[in-house]
Amino acid sequence: MELSTSQGKEATSSTQRQTRIQAKNKALKGARARLYIICRCVVMLLCWKESKDE
Repeated sequence: MELSTSQGKEATSSTQRQTRIQAKNKALKGARARLYIICRCVVMLLCWKESKDE
């Protein structure tokens, strides 16, 4: 009996760990998306300013 309860605890902690990893991955994906958008905007503004100066 004791073995089955420890396996249940391991399964629960494994599931919780996976849930935390998925949440962190989702947050990281959102941060990467925001960074990509900011970089694209900066490049666009720099190119627009260069073409306007000519």
